[in-house]
Amino acid sequence: MEDTVNTYGFMLVKNEADIIAQTLASLRRYGGFKHIFVFDNGSTDDTLAIARGFIGPDLSVASLPTPFSDNLKFETVYQHRHLMQDGDWFAILDADEVYAEPLQPVLNAAAREGANFVECQSAQFYFTDAEENYGFDPATPAIQQRRHYLVNYGEPRVFRYASGTTLTADAVKQRAPGLTKASRQFLIHHFQFRSDQQTQKRIDIRRQNNQHSNNWGHINSDQWRDYLVPHQHLHRYDGEIRYGLPANANLYKIKDNAAYTMANLKWLQRHGHLTPTQQGFMSAGLLKRIIHKVW
Repeated sequence: MEDTVNTYGFMLVKNEADIIAQTLASLRRYGGFKHIFVFDNGSTDDTLAIARGFIGPDLSVASLPTPFSDNLKFETVYQHRHLMQDGDWFAILDADEVYAEPLQPVLNAAAREGANFVECQSAQFYFTDAEENYGFDPATPAIQQRRHYLVNYGEPRVFRYASGTTLTADAVKQRAPGLTKASRQFLIHHFQFRSDQQTQKRIDIRRQNNQHSNNWGHINSDQWRDYLVPHQHLHRYDGEIRYGLPANANLYKIKDNAAYTMANLKWLQRHGHLTPTQQGFMSAGLLKRIIHKVW
């Protein structure tokens, strides 16, 4: 039965010309998709042209000028429901999320345990104070240019299609009744911070999207330099992904930064990636946190 199940990918993209080729190549390598649908949401750079270079039997590209909303990705999925049958899978794809391991074994395991959605675990690569420069070469693998990361986030990314169900962004966020999470996740490398110019454009787009979406509360500054993270608070990629925080990470002393938001820390806590001392920070009251921060 598993051999007859198809997986479809749906990507909504805007102004990701520097990374989209690497992402699409990774999806073909690791995704096992029957077809990938790419929708350009009004790019003003070369994103659309680069994506069109990947057009083939397993990938199509279209322009989609509809204003962005949280639910737009799911709308693109169900516009193609005539292609899917019960038991198929569909994946929500982001242009800056590079697949890092085969997806199909994870989906097969999810199906065997009766799950109907799978979460990613995201190794998020950050700008740091130790960068040689803040440029980005699209021809060089991103992981060779941005080396510092934490696995500190994940969200539902792949869903099992059911003809009687229409998922929405809100239903997924609220884990609506009927959604059953797979016990196993799959790894992606998230390169949201690639160059100074790209990051500034990203911030500007996300700020604009806040007019149509409540999904960008973590974008809280207008300046790209405010998203730099001290390198000692991150792992440095050495060929293997490490989980949890660096051994010297003292949550009472670390200042707020892009990698240590409360949402990130809660994700780490839920997935068992904090030490007992770090767990203590999460349960500490405000006064205790202030005392430990000072002393």
